Amino acid sequence: MSARLLYLGFAFPPGMQHLHPGINPAGHNFETGLMRAFPEGWDIRSVGILPIEPSETPDASQSPGLPHALVLLDRKPEQVYRRLALGRLIRAFQRWEREGWVPDAILVYNLSPVYNGFIRWLARRERRPKLFVLFADSSTLGHPMSWSRRLRHGFNALVYPEEEMLRLFDGAIALSRDTEWFWDANKMPWLWMPGGCDPAQAPKDTMPEEHDEVAFGYFGTLAAHAGILPLAEAFIGANLPATLHVCGYGRLGPLIEELARQHTRLKYHGLLDHPSDCLALAQTWDVLVNPRPGGWGNENNFPSKVFQYAMAGRVILTTRLAGVDEVLGENAFYLEEGDFAKTMPVMLHRLVEWPRSDLHRRGRRLREQVMDRYSWRVQAGRMAVFIQKAIGCSQDGVSHDPV
Repeated sequence: MSARLLYLGFAFPPGMQHLHPGINPAGHNFETGLMRAFPEGWDIRSVGILPIEPSETPDASQSPGLPHALVLLDRKPEQVYRRLALGRLIRAFQRWEREGWVPDAILVYNLSPVYNGFIRWLARRERRPKLFVLFADSSTLGHPMSWSRRLRHGFNALVYPEEEMLRLFDGAIALSRDTEWFWDANKMPWLWMPGGCDPAQAPKDTMPEEHDEVAFGYFGTLAAHAGILPLAEAFIGANLPATLHVCGYGRLGPLIEELARQHTRLKYHGLLDHPSDCLALAQTWDVLVNPRPGGWGNENNFPSKVFQYAMAGRVILTTRLAGVDEVLGENAFYLEEGDFAKTMPVMLHRLVEWPRSDLHRRGRRLREQVMDRYSWRVQAGRMAVFIQKAIGCSQDGVSHDPV
């Protein structure tokens, strides 16, 4: 009999993501890539929470997704919709049990109010499946919570301190290497799984276009926690014989666009129509930059753009946060996240003067390394083995008593 897994996440159903490109783009791609790559022999049901009503006529050819057994809503007023969603989830779970579908394990993508309430409900039961958290990010883990914030939590529907919630799980799959201290301190089994990529989506390996100046590039979130503004300001201040290209979506988009109007070497491309467009555009550049700084809980997550950058086959300039240096190794260049003002201009100047042929060789090595070691097939397989061991189930799906 196959091992049964209930997955609780936030991905859209098939055919819906393209209708709402500004909502959860990185998370949606992460979840669909990972769960669709889970090895055969698993009986998986998924649940999704969306901020909008599902489309009645989705076009599955437009965007990938997860065929959820249940779709819930989480929107304003939260006090109403979160409790309605929790009630629907509990009733669905009880119905599946009556029908004979009882999961061996439950995997929850991050901590969120509705799923928090469900995990707390399960934890009170005498018998329950093994509980695992896919810990993708956190702004509070490792930081003391003020009394005022704790007070505000008390007024928010189904919101609980993260460290309190994490201790209810039986194991963790964490994206950031830097969260190891918490799992070790709480003697919780854990697996470092920083994310992955789908080699089938990688564009054909090409050389960058011939141009006189080095082209730096960034695509992703345009927000303070991503470090895009310090990157743009450092580039402008360095007065380099180079260009910096930026595309993405976020609050800082209008500011970056205005800077691009004032400084012609800064090129703003806005939000592209499709993720594959980012990879195609990135292949016209020489160096891709991940300027993610310390703070905002960045030590507790992993920048998914690193895998996209690598698939483009271009060399990467990045901070080391969360274990990025372990993934990319010696073929990348590194910034010190604690001293952007000093190290960013130094590294930009250094790369402008670096032999472009060597930059391109490093980029091709990164591409080969990441697609070989960090494909979704490899990463999902590692997760499956980790969960199987915890629930006492062999890879053939036959249950055994855990040792």
